[in-house]
Amino acid sequence: MSENRSVISSVNVTSTDIKCPGCGNSIGIGFDPVTATLSCPFCGLSTKLSTPQNGAVAEELDFNTALQRASVDWGSYKKLIVCSNCGGQTVYDSEQVTGACPFCGSTSVAPAAENDQIMVPNAVIPFSISKDQVQDLFIGYLKNKKLLKKGVLDCKLENVVGIYLPFWTFDAYTASSYTAYRYIVGKENNEQFTGSWYQGFDDIPIFASDRISNPFISKVQDFDFTRAVPYSSKYLAGIPAERYTLGLNEGWERTKKLITEKIRRGIRSNRCYGEKIYTNYYNVKFRCLMAPIYLAKYNYGKKTYLVAINGQTGKTCCKAPTKIGRIIALILIADALLGVIGYLLFFLLVSYISSL
Repeated sequence: MSENRSVISSVNVTSTDIKCPGCGNSIGIGFDPVTATLSCPFCGLSTKLSTPQNGAVAEELDFNTALQRASVDWGSYKKLIVCSNCGGQTVYDSEQVTGACPFCGSTSVAPAAENDQIMVPNAVIPFSISKDQVQDLFIGYLKNKKLLKKGVLDCKLENVVGIYLPFWTFDAYTASSYTAYRYIVGKENNEQFTGSWYQGFDDIPIFASDRISNPFISKVQDFDFTRAVPYSSKYLAGIPAERYTLGLNEGWERTKKLITEKIRRGIRSNRCYGEKIYTNYYNVKFRCLMAPIYLAKYNYGKKTYLVAINGQTGKTCCKAPTKIGRIIALILIADALLGVIGYLLFFLLVSYISSL
């Protein structure tokens, strides 16, 4: 069967099941981060999507009834691709052709087995940074680095890929009882005491993928979760999405560890130590949320450097070639030379005194 294909932004794309409401075209329909619209490349029609400013609020689900209420319908047919190199699992439009993994660049990708129990996101943070802006953000980040090597600011980003990454966010009220020791001035033995601690937590984010190799993603996760909107497949039009590999229960267990540490720091503010904390959780709610990231790389000399850019805030992180290593090496060499010179001077001085 023949297929209608077009090349858009250097990505080979076939028709998707999201259609233009104006002309009915399904080729090249994509989400525009700058205008928050779906744009048709044929008739030029732009369809405005929901944003927090016009009242769109992503619902939080009750944790205890999650399995009964969670949706597994992505709203339009998607396909799941798995990378045999890094293990990344990416969701694409059903007809979108992908030749490489967006995380590691490997071309060893293949369709994965479907899982009807995979929960669909109930919220999404739309891209607000366009692909045209990422080069300027990258250069702006490098300009804040000290002692860059010559020519680094002339580097160009390559293989720029916008992708939605999965997160769990959790809310909870907590009531904790604890035992601890308090420092008592002038006493040999410190005082043991018990206490209670009450604290609420809102939108604690847990990154829901353990298979992404880019080390800088965790450095740019300063998303504004209050700007999340209800999930719609339209936001994913033409944009791949990483499927979560960290399940809801695992995400909650990690959240409880973070909550315990926050409570511990609060208790320690009362100048105590050795706490044993017992916490009850109430009114636990969560969201399965997709958040936008740009992944890219650049080459300098014979090395390749990975880059991550937050698709909402523009926060950027990567390694940069600097002269710091060379300077440290010169300092060590100078220090060694000074040591040798000092030893020789000491030896000559001792010899001179001995000859008197």
